Amino acid sequence: MRKLALALAVLALPATMSQAAPVADGMVLIPGGTFTMGSPDSERQRQADETQHQVTLSAFYVDPHEVTQKDYQAVMGTNPSHFRGDNLPVEQVTWYDAINYCNKLSEAQGLTPAYQIDGTTVTWNRAADGYRLLTEAEWEYAARAGTQTVFYEGGQIVADQVNFCGSYPYLIEENYLSHQNPEVVTSTYRQETMPVDGLAPNSWGLYHMEGNVSEWCFDYYGPYDTAQNTDPSGPTSGSLRVNRGGGWNDFAKHVRMAYRSVTSPDTVEQNLGFRIARNAELGSGNVVTTYSLDIKTPAQPKVLVAYFSYTGNTEQGAQLMAEALGADLFTIEMEQPYRGNIYDVSQRDLNQDARPALASHVADMAQYDVVLVGYPTWWGTMPMPMFTFLNEYDFSGKTLLPFSSHGSTRFGDSISDFSKQAPGAYVGQAFEYYYSCGSELEDEITAWLKESGFKPKE
Repeated sequence: MRKLALALAVLALPATMSQAAPVADGMVLIPGGTFTMGSPDSERQRQADETQHQVTLSAFYVDPHEVTQKDYQAVMGTNPSHFRGDNLPVEQVTWYDAINYCNKLSEAQGLTPAYQIDGTTVTWNRAADGYRLLTEAEWEYAARAGTQTVFYEGGQIVADQVNFCGSYPYLIEENYLSHQNPEVVTSTYRQETMPVDGLAPNSWGLYHMEGNVSEWCFDYYGPYDTAQNTDPSGPTSGSLRVNRGGGWNDFAKHVRMAYRSVTSPDTVEQNLGFRIARNAELGSGNVVTTYSLDIKTPAQPKVLVAYFSYTGNTEQGAQLMAEALGADLFTIEMEQPYRGNIYDVSQRDLNQDARPALASHVADMAQYDVVLVGYPTWWGTMPMPMFTFLNEYDFSGKTLLPFSSHGSTRFGDSISDFSKQAPGAYVGQAFEYYYSCGSELEDEITAWLKESGFKPKE
């Protein structure tokens, strides 16, 4: 195992890099420099939180590979992954699992742990020589490797380059029916992770910075602080942590270099893992980060199940949940329901970032402590009426539990979009199922509700 070798290789550093830390064999030195972070206004399918700005970074070391299941098992004594294989990336790990791994690996090699963990308050010691997560800025800098294009490879990607949902290449949403752009070419959708060295690396020798598994970063999510442009580490408080690069089930638009995916730090997903880094130049001071939510759910919470359904698959799950919990049930309906070819009509709203008007409204959202919110996964995210619904109410102080029916892409990146639309709410572990899911659906829902802290009616 690369990181658990008894002998550590001490790499020679340039003379300009003072107080350099010795590094374990296999780590790649990323030179310090200044780059343009984010996406230009002209980039298609960009999101508003990708504001371009200049960032200057000190040199750092990064693992060329995502953390493997073999290495994670050796350090943590467990392997939570859905897809199994020693050289596959570990997944289904929380952000807290990732930083605990960094600390334990540091201790095993006689290094100073980077993190002090006190409940949900995490302090990063910038002077520590131990392992840590990349900051969001470091991640994008390392992934771009000197490029400024949509992807490291240029304006498009295919499955021979990136492990993603190759059935949905970049700009497919604008060309699904018309096929006007010959550069929009579909490729293989593997539907699983692959070995951490399975495809060619970028020019800095880093593998799978795009696709395979999205990677936890250190930062809490928030608007970029463009005034803090030297070694930024994100907001000091928040409820969502950033993950970058997209995973095996993501559409190409969610694998873009500038795309920012976010989720609750206690979330686990089959397409979410991490890679590790170390200082090359020892820093100074501490970065104290504090979880911003303090939501106390009553022992007998008032629960609402709200859902948008087109073919009835999401409705089926919603009805089972409401019955199991004795919860109120609310159907999210559009003033002008989608008609005709759903790929065409839903695509139009998606491309325009529309907020279609709703025909029905929750009379008193304030009375609910917990809201289960369901939708089908379309185009790698939620249908646009769901954005309207989430924007209509103040969910601060509530617990939201998303659930989704889908064809084969699980949530896509809908949980990130969902979370961004509900500031001040706790977004818990989501539930997904393949369309109607057959006779197993009720049992799977019951198990999820129990894991979420409910006691469903027998």
